[in-house]
Amino acid sequence: MVRIVLDTNILVSGLLYSGKPRRLIGLAIHGRIEVVSSIEMISELREVLSREKFGLDTGDQVSMVDFVIRLSRITILKSKFKAVKDPDDDMVINTAYDGKVTYIVSGDKDLLELKQFGEIRIVKAS
Repeated sequence: MVRIVLDTNILVSGLLYSGKPRRLIGLAIHGRIEVVSSIEMISELREVLSREKFGLDTGDQVSMVDFVIRLSRITILKSKFKAVKDPDDDMVINTAYDGKVTYIVSGDKDLLELKQFGEIRIVKAS
C-alpha cells in the first residue's frame, strides 16, 4: 500500500471542500492509501482549523482533528532535517522521512519546488 503525508493545506481542503484533496481522504478511508502524520502535524492542523476565516465551532474542529487522527498512522519524529525555509515545511519532510512514505501531497510552493527529498516525491493533489 502506498504511504503518503497529506500536508495541512491538503487536509484542510479535503475536510472542508470537494475536489482532489477530498478524493485522497476517500482513498484513505477505503484503505487504498495509508496516511502518515505526526503529533506536530496534528497540532498544526488543530491551529489552522481554529482560524476565524473557516468559521468552525469548537465541536467541528475537534471532530475533524479526531477524524484525521483515526485516519492516520502517527509517527514519532526523530529526524531534524532542515530542507526548506519554513520550519513547518521541515516538519512535513521529517514526518514523511520518519514515516517511510512514498509521497508528500502538498499545495505549498516551497515544498513543491523541491520535487523530491531522498526517495520521497513531493506532488500536488492533482
